[in-house]
Amino acid sequence: MPTDNEIAVKRFYDALATGDTSLVDAALAPDWEAVPALRTGPGADGWKKSIEHLRGVFSGLTVTIADVVASGDMVAVRSVGRGVHVGELLGVEGTGREVEFRASDFHQVVDGRIVRTWHLEDYFGIATRIGLEFTRGA
Repeated sequence: MPTDNEIAVKRFYDALATGDTSLVDAALAPDWEAVPALRTGPGADGWKKSIEHLRGVFSGLTVTIADVVASGDMVAVRSVGRGVHVGELLGVEGTGREVEFRASDFHQVVDGRIVRTWHLEDYFGIATRIGLEFTRGA
């Protein structure tokens, strides 16, 4: 049986997977902090904008929670996202390529809502899957 903390975290990912941003308000505390800060702005509104952006970039976006580890007020999640790259990302217009990306997050939950999230995503893997090439400097 999932804990209240795990339920709050599941809502966070369900919002991204479904596009139902009403779940964000149930998952996040009003002063939720993302570390690093979101480019779409702070708090729940910033996460809602990120969801809309990502769902526009990746057609058919799915999010699978691979692992969950909960201890005290912390919930760690390893997730895998998949979708077709149809919108601009990292300066690259949609390629039509299927993309898989992995992320690891640590969520601090207080009173059933996430107050802070530390996020690490495989941006290098995403960049190479959408065709960015990296060269070694001279």
